[in-house]
Amino acid sequence: MKKKARTSFLVALLTLLLAACTQVPVTPTQNRVGYSACRTQVSYTHCEPLPKTGKPEIVRGAWEVNDGNLQHTACEDAPLAICNYVIEADHYTVWCTARKDGGPDGFIIVFNYVDPKHYCQLAFGTDGNTQHAIEQICGDSKTQTAIQPGNVETGRWYDVKLAVAGDSVKAWLDDELVFNELLERNKHK
Repeated sequence: MKKKARTSFLVALLTLLLAACTQVPVTPTQNRVGYSACRTQVSYTHCEPLPKTGKPEIVRGAWEVNDGNLQHTACEDAPLAICNYVIEADHYTVWCTARKDGGPDGFIIVFNYVDPKHYCQLAFGTDGNTQHAIEQICGDSKTQTAIQPGNVETGRWYDVKLAVAGDSVKAWLDDELVFNELLERNKHK
């Protein structure tokens, strides 16, 4: 009887621990921001107020710095360039300008970056330039946590502002609030 009671206790404890793990915040206390695209050529200016730390870390893809702009010039899926600055908080705001230079989609701002398989992204002009989305990347899965209809024009610079406050995310495109969302833990992790 003791063995059955101990087994029941261990199962209950394991269940509580697993439930607690799902309540972990999405936003890490240390993270980075960066840039991406999807089969699209894009240009970005430096994110403010992050200190200028030179060329970002090129995780994957063909990136160049031309006239002070970071440019993705190939037609690749999920290129990734991450700023060389760790944000030591789960509350932060960044601004940058972004431009679609060519291709089917728009531009992507990466945030809550932990590693190449765990981050969130703010995609303007995704899904064939028909919508905007907040997406969570976890391992090999990508989950859209919020979507809005919308597109971006080729050749036009846009002001992008992203405010992260814990698991709350607000995003603006040219001073228009596009997202005011609460992120949920990706269920595929």
